[in-house]
Amino acid sequence: MANDFVQSLVEIIPPHLHKQLELELIHGWRKKEAYARAEAKQIGHFGHTHEANDIAGLGRKIAEIPADAYHYWGQRLGYDCWKDKQFMREYLRDNPELAVRNYCKKTVVQGAVFTADGHIAK
Repeated sequence: MANDFVQSLVEIIPPHLHKQLELELIHGWRKKEAYARAEAKQIGHFGHTHEANDIAGLGRKIAEIPADAYHYWGQRLGYDCWKDKQFMREYLRDNPELAVRNYCKKTVVQGAVFTADGHIAK
């Protein structure tokens, strides 16, 4: 069925435009890939310059995953892959800019500021 569709498109497009169409399809894919990498770099920069807080009931944030990557791998491997520690280690090894390393050093509870080791900050 897909071959029939492609063949019908090839028949409609004039032969002198086939090479331009092929280049557009190739560069269009690369363009999206380049945008995804740029977005990941931007997210990584934000994550390194802003502190991440623990979220009650969810735990510590370990990565900032772009939506495209989340759904790409979720559809390819199943969304449970994001719960797999081995997958996350490999994903962050391949995309280190997405790892969150700037954790909040202080916690505020009812106005009192606590340091990471649990003492009240002065």
